[in-house]
Amino acid sequence: MPGGATQVFSREFDAVLARLPVAQRTLLLARITGLGQRLASSPHYRMTGRGEYRLRVGDYRVIYDFEVARNELYLLTLGHRREVYR
Repeated sequence: MPGGATQVFSREFDAVLARLPVAQRTLLLARITGLGQRLASSPHYRMTGRGEYRLRVGDYRVIYDFEVARNELYLLTLGHRREVYR
């Protein structure tokens, strides 16, 4: 992906992603790739009381952090919206 950020997947994120249906996984990966391609200019939503950020994809939330200077996107966890914030 030319010009996109390097995506660093955590083990937890990878495990949850592998259990999702193919259609949901494809949508999530497309949104994550889009975020990585416009990392510096994308609006990032910081989570209340935490240092991480969230990306909303339907009923799922991707919890991530990033470093624009290193052009890296750290994918920390993924889950359904009713469970991921606990």
